[in-house]
Amino acid sequence: MTTARERYEAKTRVVTFRVNQALYEDLEQVRKEAGLSFADLIKLGAGIAREEINQKLAEMSKLQTQLAELRRLIRDERKTLDAFVDEAKKEQLAKLDHDYQIYRLFDAGWSIEEVSLKLGINQKDAYNHFKDWGEMRKQKQLVQAELLKKCLKRHIDFLVEQIFWSGHVAGRITKEGIEELRRQVDHCHYLIGDLSKLRKEEKAFLISEYSRFIH
Repeated sequence: MTTARERYEAKTRVVTFRVNQALYEDLEQVRKEAGLSFADLIKLGAGIAREEINQKLAEMSKLQTQLAELRRLIRDERKTLDAFVDEAKKEQLAKLDHDYQIYRLFDAGWSIEEVSLKLGINQKDAYNHFKDWGEMRKQKQLVQAELLKKCLKRHIDFLVEQIFWSGHVAGRITKEGIEELRRQVDHCHYLIGDLSKLRKEEKAFLISEYSRFIH
């Protein structure tokens, strides 16, 4: 059989600690004013500490969740960036390969029209590539010749339009005038085949009148 004292001591524990005099006086004053024991003060203090600890743990858990989300976002952004870079590299390589094919055809002596048909690109793009090719290969004369051909074709279009309207507007151009326009059209077709026959003043006229439309 155990005594009441033994049972009490079995259920309780002794906690001993020292504090400085100032803190002891503060605790003593609070204890007396509130009518509490030191054991009651320890219990209240432990409760406050537990609340603070739980709050800190909750904040840490929230921060860890936010950190995990931030890391996930960074991984996703990195994947997106890598995919964008890979796609840009593919497009750049495809463009370089396309340009290489164009320049190779020009090196082989193909015309702009032939390159346009071969690679399925419009003649404007083919002409722009031809200009770049000419600058790269230092073929200024070939680029100049191609420009003159395009100017001659523009001039032919202009002459044909004049002939067309002369047939729809009475008195617009005389019969002799129409014949002269047709002669000029034939002459321009001839010059396209042999640019060496172009006079200096004719070159200056064609470039000044039509080059801005071609560029």
